[in-house]
Parts: sequence; C-alpha cells; structure tokens
Amino acid sequence: MSEFLKRSQWLPDLTTQGVGANPDSVALVYKRPRIDHQVPGREWHTQIGTAQAIFRFPEQGMWNGKIMIGATPAVRSEYSLDLLLGDDALSKGYAYAACDKGTPGLTLRDSSRQMSEWLINYKLLTDMAHDLVLECYGETPKKTYIAGVSNGGYIVRAMLERYPEKFDGGVEWEGVLWNTGVRHLLTTLPTYIDAYPILMNWRGDCTKDERHKAREKLLDAGLNPQSSPHWDVYMSSYWIVSLWLYGHSLDPDWPAFQATWNNDWLKDPRPLGEYPFHERIEIVNERITPIELTGHISKPLLSVAGNWDCLVPFAFHAKGYEKMVRVAGSGHLHRLYEIMHGNHVDGLLIQDRQRQEPVLPYFEAAVRYLEQWVEDKQEPPTAGSFSSIQSFAGDMNVMSFVTNEESIEGSCMT
Repeated sequence: MSEFLKRSQWLPDLTTQGVGANPDSVALVYKRPRIDHQVPGREWHTQIGTAQAIFRFPEQGMWNGKIMIGATPAVRSEYSLDLLLGDDALSKGYAYAACDKGTPGLTLRDSSRQMSEWLINYKLLTDMAHDLVLECYGETPKKTYIAGVSNGGYIVRAMLERYPEKFDGGVEWEGVLWNTGVRHLLTTLPTYIDAYPILMNWRGDCTKDERHKAREKLLDAGLNPQSSPHWDVYMSSYWIVSLWLYGHSLDPDWPAFQATWNNDWLKDPRPLGEYPFHERIEIVNERITPIELTGHISKPLLSVAGNWDCLVPFAFHAKGYEKMVRVAGSGHLHRLYEIMHGNHVDGLLIQDRQRQEPVLPYFEAAVRYLEQWVEDKQEPPTAGSFSSIQSFAGDMNVMSFVTNEESIEGSCMT
C-alpha cells in the first residue's frame, strides 16, 4: 500500500455535501453552486512548508487525469475555496489541492513571517500534488491548472510567471497586483481611510468643498463612482483591517502598523489614514520587490474581475496587470473579462445586492474556457466587458448560475 493511501482517509463524498462547508468558504459565496453527484475518494490534510494543505483525490474511476490547484484568498484557510472552486473541480473529476499560503489569520502580524512564503508554499504544494497523483493513480497528470481569488489571484499570476513548466494554464479572479511601479494596496487604502470619513462628514463640520475634494480623492484612487453605496461596508470590513495587517508586513516600523488592533479606529481611523505612503515608498518597495509581478507569462491566463471591486480596484489591479502582460509581449496568452457591477466578494451581495452582479459564475465559466483553449485549441472569448452570465457563457452549464430573484440559503457575509 502506498504512503498516500496509508495517510489519507477514504470518504464517500469529497464535496461540501459530504465533508461540510467551512465558514471560510461560505462567507465568499452569494449562493452555493449546485452539486449533482457524489464524488467518493481520498482526503489528506497535512503541513507543507509553513502552510496547512488539503488534498482531495476522486477514486480512480472518476479521476479525469488532471490536477486543479486552488490558490486561496486573503489570509483565509485551505478550505476557503471549497465552494468557489473545489466542489466544481471535484465534480469534474479533478484531483484537487489547496493550502492557506502559510499566513492564515493574523500570522502576518509576526514580523518573522512574510508574504514571500506564499510562493514557496505553493510551489511545494504543486510538487507534492504531482507526486501524490503518481502515487495514487499510477500515472502523471495530463494537465495541471491553477485558479484563485484576490491574493490567490496574485498567486496564480506569480506561479505562471515563475514556474510555467508546472502548469498548463490558470484562471484568476480579482488578482491583487503587487508591483513597485503601480498603485498597490498600500498606496490606495490610506486614501480611502482618510477621505471617506470626510466625504460622509463623520466629524460633523466638514464643508461642502471638503467633501467634494474627498470624493475626488476616492475616485482618483481607483474606486468606481457607481459603487459608492457599498463604500461604508468596505470601510468597516476591509479597508482599515487590510491596511493594518498588510501594512505591518510591508512597513513594520510605522507606529500605527506596530500597534495592536484598536476598535476605536472604526470611528476614528486617522492613525492609519494618515500613513504617508509617498514618504515610505522606498521602504515598502524593498519588501514588495521579492514578490512583485512582471507580466511575463508563457502559459494561458484568463482573468475575471468586477468593476465595482472596492478593495482591489479594477483600474489598477486588473487593467494594470493586463497592461504589464501586453508590454511583456505575452498579450496573446491573456484575456481580461470585466464584470459589470461585480464586487470583491460575492458574499457581500447577500445583505444588499441591489444592482451588483455575482462574479462566481463568470469565474466558473472561465475555467471551462481555459480547458477548451488548452486542450481543444478553441479560442476563449475576446477580452471585454460583460453584464450578464448569459452573454459570457452562452449555453454552457454553469453550476453556480444565480438569477437576481433567487434567495440565499446557508450563506453569510464575510
């Protein structure tokens, strides 16, 4: 008996219908994708490098001969993509693997831990997935794909740039653009945190002119003006905590980043909003340089991103990377799909959907288009903007398709 068979556990169903849905995965979806059959197979949870990893392999007769690597978002767990990617991949017969990048939760508050661990751990994860597939199925995979969201989207881009020999292609959703020459998160989040309280007149004495200038600053920092009804949610749930967490990792000597979390910042965020990123840019860039993206890809990459994303603004992170790929001479290998009214996290739509468009169906369809591009030489849709999943996916059977009228069950906001 192989070591993998000894260490892993056989389960009658590897999907979330069988193993349950982790809260980290539930928080990211508007509606859970349909699952139309059980996927029996083996599951193994282990540590790889500094990361916690999960491997789920369908039984021999259901394996499609391929691997799907899931690149997890933010500082979430190895289970965070179970609903966004894992269930669909397993249902299609993929051997599936994901890890927590090595920095779950508040790990990055530890000065000895770095974002550079992410790529090391994902290389180890991919190598081990290949080894385990050979051990489990007795043959090497025919294809290996990688797909991810947010900072997982960054992982997809980076792995295709640095280790193209390990992958046949990738799909990324709202990938974060880490590069010293662009408007990255540490240059936009301070502006959001500084200007939003003025726009909303939190002090009670802001003039009309001050509020107008604050709005202009927010728009100049990449926010879509039509997304303004959702800025308050981002302020309380994303902007402040994200700057505090990633700021500590990239500029650990700045006093506000050194401080422990303070709930008072939710009412008065000036200690963070006053971060002088222009003055500290050399310090930050020194930390970003080892992990920065270049745009040099040699394998196909499909990108989807909502243009109402208020954390990772479309103009800087999606369009910015598209330009980098084109300048690097790799534009023929890349397609960017702008999802009209798409937010950063589909889970945010549960409480207040309004005109927002769930992005998960487009992400799922993009994975299908990648398969067709790589395996059948069938060109994917040209880059462009899409306002409905029907216009993007046509008659494709999209398991995560959701109408504007459908109710949500078993989900929650992140």
